[in-house]
Amino acid sequence: MMDRDQVSSQQLALLAATLLLGASCAATEGGPAKPARPSVLVEGEPMYTVLPKDSIQAIDEPVFVSAVAAAAFMSDSETVIGVVGAGGTARCYSAWQLDSNEIVNDTLDGRPIAATW
Repeated sequence: MMDRDQVSSQQLALLAATLLLGASCAATEGGPAKPARPSVLVEGEPMYTVLPKDSIQAIDEPVFVSAVAAAAFMSDSETVIGVVGAGGTARCYSAWQLDSNEIVNDTLDGRPIAATW
């Protein structure tokens, strides 16, 4: 077990994501699902593979609306990822949409970008 002062923010984020994902997984008929065997050790701690590779699809052709149109269905306190390109083009990706996709592949001022959540 690591000392509390030795735990990095990355490890805490991984733990939180693992706990949230585990809590949201459905139980099997015989009781709760058992975790898979760890596939790799990271800094001596087991890392479990929960989802197969490429199981979460990226948004490859994002559709945008104006700020006025977005105000009709988004709250002022909603979490977003904002990006401004070198040419001044601004984009906003809502966190609630990224919850199910986690990544948007886009082009901003002629340059490819990836917005991740």
